[in-house]
Amino acid sequence: MTQEEWNNAEHFLEGYMLDLTYDIVTRKIKLTDLIDTDQEVILTYDPFAIGETDQSWLLQDLIDYYVEQEEYERCAKLFKMKLKVDKGILDLTDILYLSDEDFDEYDIAIRNLIDDVLGNSYNKN
Repeated sequence: MTQEEWNNAEHFLEGYMLDLTYDIVTRKIKLTDLIDTDQEVILTYDPFAIGETDQSWLLQDLIDYYVEQEEYERCAKLFKMKLKVDKGILDLTDILYLSDEDFDEYDIAIRNLIDDVLGNSYNKN
């Protein structure tokens, strides 16, 4: 791979990661919708590390990226959110992170699949 190809791939992945993070932050998609999908999920933060991401920093990172891309409508939306986060009016915790409860319906589906396949003959001890 040439340096130019590497740079193009890196730029694409960065844009993909930031766009996906933007969609989550602005509630266009839910993290739970990404659990059972073939879509590659790359975010700018760890959705399992509840409370470890500085929300103001995350929004500023997105703003900086979209300023470079000259996507000022996105910047304005993110800036309004950042002001609310900085003033303590907005908390994004519920949309940024996954919890054990988010996987409950998938656990039930897996248990039902095992029941169907094994005919309830597993784990009887």
